[in-house]
Amino acid sequence: MRRRNLLTGTTGAVCGLAGCTGSTFDRLRTTRPGTDDDDTGTDASDETDREAAESESDDAITVGDPDDAPFLGAHPPHELTLRNEGESDRTVSVTITTDQVSGDDGAGSGDDALLERDFDLSAREELVITLVEPRSYAITVTTGDDGTSESTVTDGVSRRPFDCLRSRTTITLRGTDVETASSSTTIPCPDPDVVDASLAVGEGQCAGRTDRERATVEFTGESVVIAGALGTPTPCHDLSLAEPTYDADRDLLAVTVAVGTQAAANCIDCLGIVGYDARIDLEGRYPDTVAVRHRRRDETRRITTAESPAGE
Repeated sequence: MRRRNLLTGTTGAVCGLAGCTGSTFDRLRTTRPGTDDDDTGTDASDETDREAAESESDDAITVGDPDDAPFLGAHPPHELTLRNEGESDRTVSVTITTDQVSGDDGAGSGDDALLERDFDLSAREELVITLVEPRSYAITVTTGDDGTSESTVTDGVSRRPFDCLRSRTTITLRGTDVETASSSTTIPCPDPDVVDASLAVGEGQCAGRTDRERATVEFTGESVVIAGALGTPTPCHDLSLAEPTYDADRDLLAVTVAVGTQAAANCIDCLGIVGYDARIDLEGRYPDTVAVRHRRRDETRRITTAESPAGE
């Protein structure tokens, strides 16, 4: 019977099969994490063999575009390494899909695969796949050599290892055995730093019976984008954005939109509702939570809270 080793798990996004460039990304990608119990993670001979293999091969695959990954310094890429420790060559088939698992065995579907490719892995050779974007993915790796036996192993790489950790998963193929090992090293996690905040105010109108104050939060790029509406004494009142504040103890960023002065000398006599779009540009990383508050006169109310992708 043909031998097939099947790996399924969660992990990456695709940026090109030859890898991506960029000094920050290259530095993060080439830094090797140790284990929680051992800072080196491997002995010297294993590390020397690995570095020699990497220097002789340009087969490193990058899944995801570093330019699209927010806060790369706080979310280093995760490395998935396939090592053939057997005495014979084998074919490795790799399929990576996003947030999609199907089938009784948990294998990811090949539909809309971000990466779907076969590799010839020689004896004592390894294949490195770098997962850039901090999110969950489904990975299926199928290997075979002499076609005499079959075995299956299932493992997962979740969203969490990307957060302020350098992490690595190694799948070692040795004869009919398949071994999985993971290692990680904590890195300094920066606080979120607000570098810019802006507010775009829409045209006010009389509030109807169904109009309610509201706010929605979206995390995009390296920014927090808020779309909302605030009740005003008249439709002609302006809105203002207070300076966002960060609470390190709760890892919470508070954004407050307030009712301003009446922009027009004369205005229709009705309660108003005014829409707005706020944008908060950040450095460092996302906070775990963003709270949106509305202020009218001396009253401040929390309208909504939202957890960042890192906090989900």
